[in-house]
Amino acid sequence: MKFFNSTQKNMSFIDVIASIKYFIKANPDCRYRIAVGTDSQVKGRYTCFATGIHVHRIGQGAWCCISKRVENKRYKNLKEKIAKETLITYEVAHALNEGIIDALYGFTQHYKNFDCKLEAHIDVGTKGETRTLIREMAGYFEGIGIDAKIKPDSFVASSYANRYSKDMKVS
Repeated sequence: MKFFNSTQKNMSFIDVIASIKYFIKANPDCRYRIAVGTDSQVKGRYTCFATGIHVHRIGQGAWCCISKRVENKRYKNLKEKIAKETLITYEVAHALNEGIIDALYGFTQHYKNFDCKLEAHIDVGTKGETRTLIREMAGYFEGIGIDAKIKPDSFVASSYANRYSKDMKVS
């Protein structure tokens, strides 16, 4: 999986972890919210999945990146498509948690104001067809201690990743 943002291209997951640690280390005596979310668009017989990672230094900016992949499959069933988005979000959030947990613990030990929450942003909400999927999709994250956010609070999936899922070209 390769990631990119406006200034960095072709980042590996290890590069993303290093960038997040660098971003936090620049001002570790703050509160942070790290969110992961995926959105998809079906065009013809292809489906483009875009996964965003958003690191928000509360009140002081953010660092974010995106990864895209196109599958040669048309997801016709909404539940199947949302489940695939949620599974991708789960995989990335779980790997991210594993990759930065030691660094976050170190910041907690050394900086009294440091706080960091990890969230999964799921592209479902209480309005529309996806409302019946909320409990099932949020359940993916309960076991690993990651807060699941739904619309309108799932901005990484419903806004940031959505912007990139519309273009089938993989950067």
